[in-house]
Amino acid sequence: MPPAAVAALEILGDHIHRIAEAGRLRVDEARAAQLVHAVGGGVTLALIATPEDRRDLSVSRLAREAVIGAITTGAPAPAPPGPAVAALALRALLPQTGVLTPGEHGLLTELLDRIARAG
Repeated sequence: MPPAAVAALEILGDHIHRIAEAGRLRVDEARAAQLVHAVGGGVTLALIATPEDRRDLSVSRLAREAVIGAITTGAPAPAPPGPAVAALALRALLPQTGVLTPGEHGLLTELLDRIARAG
């Protein structure tokens, strides 16, 4: 993969991670990044392939809004939005703690991933 593509995916991953830290991610970070990347690339290729006089640039905006709706929760709620979203948020913040052993970290990561998938 070209270095520019790697850098772009890292930037996308950072943005997705911040959404997870805020407790607003509906799916796991990897899936969210993969979906954003796939839809963005697909829309770009579709628009390029469409003759200019028939291009509907609003497709890009509609696709963006659909992806945002698919990967994020609604506006932040005063009460926790549920165990799956809380697990995703805690999973995103887990690297910021240094109190767990590597084994504990691995176990908690596995449990949080399971909770997030079940929700």
